[in-house]
Amino acid sequence: MQKPGFVVLAAGLENGKDGSFTDWVKALRVEKVKKCVLRSSAQEAEKLPAHIAAAFAGAQEYLFEVITEKTAHCYVIRSIYSPQYAITTELFTELTDAQTNSAALWQLVAELITESNELNGRKTVDKSVVKEYLNSREGKEEFNFLASKLSEEMQIECVVTQSPFIFPQHLQHLFYQSDFSFYDGADREIAFLYTLKACSAEELLMLVQGQPFAADIWAQCEKELKEYPREGIPVLAASEFEAYIKSQTTEALNQNGIANIICVAIRTLSEQHHVRPAIPEALKDVFGPDKKEYDKALARGNVKDRWYLKSNEKPWEICYFEPVDITTLLEPEIDLKKAKQEFAQALSEIEGFAKKIQSSYQEAFRFAGYFLSAAVPAGNYDPPHLEIISKDLEAKGFSERAIQILVNNFLYLEEWHKMKFDTETILGLFAVNNADHFGGMGSWNDQYVEEDPETYNRVSARTFDAMKKYFVSLLSK
Repeated sequence: MQKPGFVVLAAGLENGKDGSFTDWVKALRVEKVKKCVLRSSAQEAEKLPAHIAAAFAGAQEYLFEVITEKTAHCYVIRSIYSPQYAITTELFTELTDAQTNSAALWQLVAELITESNELNGRKTVDKSVVKEYLNSREGKEEFNFLASKLSEEMQIECVVTQSPFIFPQHLQHLFYQSDFSFYDGADREIAFLYTLKACSAEELLMLVQGQPFAADIWAQCEKELKEYPREGIPVLAASEFEAYIKSQTTEALNQNGIANIICVAIRTLSEQHHVRPAIPEALKDVFGPDKKEYDKALARGNVKDRWYLKSNEKPWEICYFEPVDITTLLEPEIDLKKAKQEFAQALSEIEGFAKKIQSSYQEAFRFAGYFLSAAVPAGNYDPPHLEIISKDLEAKGFSERAIQILVNNFLYLEEWHKMKFDTETILGLFAVNNADHFGGMGSWNDQYVEEDPETYNRVSARTFDAMKKYFVSLLSK
């Protein structure tokens, strides 16, 4: 199923094997398909039995039902991507086993995977089963995200334990070193110091007194506060800091940031004196890092000697319909008219809010709303039709950029028309596509709106939810 350079459709068959999309469709047609239903697993999860809802944990988003004259088939739609890097889990295992400190490295790998899994609601992974886990489907998915970090942390572990990082001959082609042309060759040791928990006035003063340059710390704190004032902390003279700290509760010292200011001052002076911050033995559980973590932090900064994983030069993608064992038919209540109305209202509201805060997304949401309206000129989704819609957009005051977006994406309308989708579905899908500005960096929801953040959060949530509901309603009508 993995074809470099292609997106492949595949599905799980009744015999438990994976099959082509064509074989899957043929098998369903033999049973005479009556209806197909698509729904958002996130919106439906609370209605499902617990053991079924568990199938949707992670990145899966849609549940697809095919109802035939014989039975009902349910599938989770998964997107499976090729690894980011050329190294596989099998080759990574060989690399780790080749190290002189392989036992310690496998323990490290197990800890890093467990740390990631706990954040994503997955199981912990013990060192004794980590190799087996990496070669499972879940393990391969996790490795795809963690490979670079695992490689980096293994190298750092070797540096701090003074163990060589060994590259077997047949694995050397999987790595490269950057020339880092921007690097000026100067050796710099960055100082690290931070609180591990809330610290008292007595502990802060003990930390200050433990430094070889203790007499200079308060002056550095004064300089730091003058340059970067903190809310809730008065701009103090160097001679006033000790009395101020003694007057504060532990809670206040950690909430107002004075503990962080002292750590910053000590780090700055440590770098100037080319020494590490001194942490008295009695404060080892209050301030960090310890020696090993300090060494690791320095090693992480030494990027010029790092080996990096080469990217996978033959990417592929599989859209996989994975069977889910649901024995009861979950008949949805689909009100397409209501879903469309709610989506249109949400777009109108978020457009108005975007206009209020002078956001460039105003036209983006208005553009999506246009394709939900009855004003879109009818046609056959061919070049003359494109020209007619473009002129209509221009007449309604849309910018050249909006018209260019239509031109660049008109092929979707053409393809949906060839697939015999009706006009409502074609224009509805295009509206959804152009309203989906929710995602990572640079998206509508990747911003801090100082003016009326409550309304921003409300209209964003409403639009996102209405968009998802309308999408699944369109494809399930």
